[in-house]
Amino acid sequence: MKILIISDIHGNRAALNAVLEEKADAIFCLGDMVNYGPYPKECIKIIRELTDKIVRGNHDNAIGKNAECGCSEKYKTLSDQGKIFTKTILDSHEKKFLANLPITMNIEMEGIKFLLSHGSPSGDIYKYLRPDVSDKELENELGDICADIVLIGHTHLPMKRKIKDVTIVNPGSVGQPRDGIPKASYAIWEDGAVEIKKVQYDIDDTVKGLQQSTIPKDHVARLEEILRRGGM
Repeated sequence: MKILIISDIHGNRAALNAVLEEKADAIFCLGDMVNYGPYPKECIKIIRELTDKIVRGNHDNAIGKNAECGCSEKYKTLSDQGKIFTKTILDSHEKKFLANLPITMNIEMEGIKFLLSHGSPSGDIYKYLRPDVSDKELENELGDICADIVLIGHTHLPMKRKIKDVTIVNPGSVGQPRDGIPKASYAIWEDGAVEIKKVQYDIDDTVKGLQQSTIPKDHVARLEEILRRGGM
């Protein structure tokens, strides 16, 4: 059994398509299909056609429920402008789909218990558990959760940790990596082993889409810098 684990696509169709070259038996999506990128509608369509194992991210929530994204101050203005654009692109059915996605999901495959969440294992879609988080905090976050593999996203930073008998994995971001490596990041679970992987994609295609969008040009320039540098 091979599972493709993706998160934080953020409307980046080229990055998503590059990741999907990795064939798998199942796909888990940890949220944030939309915002920042130019192709939210296309990304939703692609993912929905491939899997129903999807949880809601803070940006999905912001668009679906017209809520705040809860972003850090560093990215809030970019998110707010992206939100305006994204809301004009998506129809009411797509927004309702985003709003109704579950916050967490428990899945058992081949005797392995997976927990899917965007921010924290408990379902806080706004909480950042970065790679430098302490073992103690992770242990507290796990609480009485019953899972072998806990999958989270949100930080755009890949991470693989082991706390007692639980493996915690963040696949990084497909559409807007922030670890200094401008490649689409994802994870593969296969026969009990987890590997974080990266793949090159057509950044120019994504930048062209941004330039053709209604996102203000100064924000487009900042988004392009993030994509080309793998963060800022």
